[in-house]
Amino acid sequence: MPQNEQFIILENKNAATVLATAFETFKTLGWSVLFTGDNKLLGTTPKNWKTKGQQILITALDNELKVQSEMVNGEALDIAGVNKKNVTSFFAAYRSIENNITHHTVDTNNAAIHALQTQTEIAVVQEQKEAAEIDAAMNLSDSNLYATYTIIGINVLVFIFMALNGAGIMQPNALVHIKWGSNFTALTLSGDWWRLLSNILIHFGLIHIVMNMYALYSIGMYLEPLLGKIKYITAYLCTGVLASLVSLWWHKEGVNSAGASGAIFGMYGLFLALLTTDIIPKKLRTTLLPSIGIFVLYNLAYGMKGGIDNAAHTGGLVSGFAIGYIFVLMLKAVKKEQQIKWALPLIIIATAGIAYLYLDTHKASITEREKIMNELGESNFKDAEKFNKKFDEFIEKQKQALAIMDDTIATPAALKIKLQKTSAPLWKQNETIAKELQQMQVSPAQHKKADAVLAYILLRKEELGIALRVLDNEPGASEKLQQVRLQIQETMNEIK
Repeated sequence: MPQNEQFIILENKNAATVLATAFETFKTLGWSVLFTGDNKLLGTTPKNWKTKGQQILITALDNELKVQSEMVNGEALDIAGVNKKNVTSFFAAYRSIENNITHHTVDTNNAAIHALQTQTEIAVVQEQKEAAEIDAAMNLSDSNLYATYTIIGINVLVFIFMALNGAGIMQPNALVHIKWGSNFTALTLSGDWWRLLSNILIHFGLIHIVMNMYALYSIGMYLEPLLGKIKYITAYLCTGVLASLVSLWWHKEGVNSAGASGAIFGMYGLFLALLTTDIIPKKLRTTLLPSIGIFVLYNLAYGMKGGIDNAAHTGGLVSGFAIGYIFVLMLKAVKKEQQIKWALPLIIIATAGIAYLYLDTHKASITEREKIMNELGESNFKDAEKFNKKFDEFIEKQKQALAIMDDTIATPAALKIKLQKTSAPLWKQNETIAKELQQMQVSPAQHKKADAVLAYILLRKEELGIALRVLDNEPGASEKLQQVRLQIQETMNEIK
């Protein structure tokens, strides 16, 4: 951070007198003295609308005085030269005071410096004691962050492999995520119970995984050394499973959910529970509880926007809070060099039991499962995604063409022009699309669908020609139009 440092040589001055004179200089300039020790004064300049104040360090030795001014509030540059001005102001005031200071003032200031030094030493001892208490409490298990790093590493590797498999780095491919184990209602509730766990390793894009892994590291650096690897991993996995269950329960219409955020919210909920007890020293609780609380509330509020599974977040948070209070009992026992062996098995069995009961009472239909599995099977073929995009293009052109056919306001003459100039070219374009679909490397079912689409388009073209004849009042054209439309309906059913 920006600073300026200068010193002057003093003649026939001992360190105590120099320090007492510097103390008087601080008072004259209106600067505050914070700490003293080892012939040093540490203080600050006043804060105002122009500046946040600078830190001033005075070092007094026999016949020498050093002054350092430093910006300590995050400033990158000292463009206005504030530090140099502070040093200059100090020396100017010091020179004015040193020749006029009385022995009484020196003695008074030295007494004040001694008292402040005593307070400083007490404060340092207290801080060391509090730091030792915090270190002992937050490193109760004497564990490192290997579990956190391992979880992050697994998530990153899964993301890379999924990206290579076509999951998408910025724009996710839902089918690939389902194949890799996302929490997809129809499959999770029809036998794929493992999706309750696998989905917490899967992420929908680069931003999703980066934000989640940062949040995991931020909470892991507190919790893993405190809990130890076994409790930490157990809490992470159990809250992840319970968050997935809440997501299924909340989204009655079905959901395709994934991400570590449910488990991460679980860890934040667990930490909040610990912060409401005396397991963590009061000084650290006072600092962390508001910041963690605000973080959780902000993310829950942000999660109310579309596309975010706030149900999983809430489920993880609540389950983590509950598990946190069980861990309080375990941690208190550890401090007494005791063990509560039933707690972790209880958490695991309770999580598994809740999952079993929910999955057993909310089973999805086998028909829906078979439909999804067929679609997943089709997605394995080379041109599966391209086929779907082209099919969507066909649907859009069809809507445009049929909108003209359904026009009941236009006159027969105007409608005839629209059919010839707009609808006919659209169906011609769709015929080209259908022939492209037939040439793609897709599943047998999609090949059959492509054949049906082409047959459907040819019938629509025939319908268009007969409709033009109806507009010309050709005898028998209306009956032929009805017959073609019945064939069209049968072909549409086949496509569906």
